[in-house]
Amino acid sequence: MSLINTLENKFGHFAIPHVVRILALFQLAVWVMLKMQPEFAQFITLSKELVLEGQVWRLVTWVFNPGDVGPIIILFAVMIMFTMGDGLEQAWGPFKLNLYVIGGILSVVLGTMIFGFKPQGITLYSTLFLAFAVFYPNFEFLIFFILPVKVKYLAWLNGALLLLTLIGTPSMRLPILFSMLNFIVAFGPSLVRGLKHGAIVMERRNRYEAAQTPAGAFFHQCAECKKTELDDKALDFRVTADGEEYCSVCRPRKTV
Repeated sequence: MSLINTLENKFGHFAIPHVVRILALFQLAVWVMLKMQPEFAQFITLSKELVLEGQVWRLVTWVFNPGDVGPIIILFAVMIMFTMGDGLEQAWGPFKLNLYVIGGILSVVLGTMIFGFKPQGITLYSTLFLAFAVFYPNFEFLIFFILPVKVKYLAWLNGALLLLTLIGTPSMRLPILFSMLNFIVAFGPSLVRGLKHGAIVMERRNRYEAAQTPAGAFFHQCAECKKTELDDKALDFRVTADGEEYCSVCRPRKTV
């Protein structure tokens, strides 16, 4: 039995059900508050210096900051969070989903307290989305409530944007690394095993095909000129009345 399963047997009853829904609702509430009092954002963002001064609530409240988005975007985000949370809880169970969320929060907090960066929108929500894509790659989201797009394509796009940011913006490398740490820990080993398995299967398939069709093998050969389809792909081979196979060049001469 794995360590996580052992912990779940002992402490699973402490897990918060629908934890992602709760986070989404808190984010919606904070968005409303920020619209009424924009300066409230200064009291909830994650800052190493301010935490060391005693403002320890920032270690948690930064998770609820939705950023400067419009009403349609925040409602769409909350709907997506509800869908992803329900799907992940069904796939993992409440305890493992709680661990994933807590791990995402702690990894960003750890990186901030060690290196002093700010999350700046790179939060655990992106790792929730990627985890959902692993479990439900063919699930479709309606972009702008109109265009259906499969989650796996959105995940590839998200990964490509993260990679471009890693390459082009050195200052964002640590924030991205620490924000993705829970995803790497949860799915990294299985992804590596999948890549290794795929490489082994491809190698076996290539060996099998090489054994089945040796180099230089042919299926047709003209009884007169001895040419095969490997010599000229334009040649057409047919068996004539004498039981021999002739190419399209020699066959007319045999029928004269």
